[in-house]
Amino acid sequence: MGIWRQKQEESKSIWFRVPASLKKEFEELRQQAEAQGMDASATFTAALWRLAKQLREELPRTSEHRHEAAKQGKVINGHDNGDASRPSRATAAA
Repeated sequence: MGIWRQKQEESKSIWFRVPASLKKEFEELRQQAEAQGMDASATFTAALWRLAKQLREELPRTSEHRHEAAKQGKVINGHDNGDASRPSRATAAA
């Protein structure tokens, strides 16, 4: 067994907003894990890597779905990507 270890990648903070209840849940989990001698930070980081991989794999399919739906004039994320034969809300209200 070797004693050499790989150099750890530099760590950076990541900032994005989450609901207060989720932040509280993570803080409680971190405290409980650290009280039991576990590395919560490493566990959360590993979970974020898995999420990043999943999002990267799904992104092309999501883009394809959005493109296809837009061609068909479907509503995507609350935005009507309708066809020209239907009046827009702005022209319908005028």
